[in-house]
Amino acid sequence: MANASKSALEVALEDYDGKHADVLKQLREEFSPTATVLRQCVRLAAHDDATIAQGATWLLWSWMTSGSRLTPRLIGALAEMLPGFEDKWVLLHLVRCVPLMVVPKEHVAAYAEFLQRCCGGQLPFMRAWAMDSLHRLSLQHEQFAEQSRVAMESAAVDPAPSVRKRLQKILEGR
Repeated sequence: MANASKSALEVALEDYDGKHADVLKQLREEFSPTATVLRQCVRLAAHDDATIAQGATWLLWSWMTSGSRLTPRLIGALAEMLPGFEDKWVLLHLVRCVPLMVVPKEHVAAYAEFLQRCCGGQLPFMRAWAMDSLHRLSLQHEQFAEQSRVAMESAAVDPAPSVRKRLQKILEGR
């Protein structure tokens, strides 16, 4: 991809090395989460360079935790991309974004499938947050209550304390 066709956000994300979050924190302040920038983050989530994808999804998650919201169209675009994501950090950032979305019914199955896949992941933090997000998705879409219940039952006997602790927080209403 030629430099001329790269967005300013993509060029800025090239400075992120995948380790030092201070670069991402600086970009979070430098860029405003406008509709255009959020759209770029969704597009960059599938970037061939894993660190750019990680940075874009971290920014997306960070802005969403501060109140920015994706449009139904962007939620749909992301839904179509979910099966292709493999990077553990991209997955985690997107798992953490799901409870911050109002997922339209036409895309909810894709998100539920994505979260179920992540519930079976090797990393405890991924299992914990995926179970949490699946539970929260089921609160929006009751047809996923059974899948949420099964994920929570698995979490109750998960060997990782962090997964059981996340379940406890859900049960406490946090």
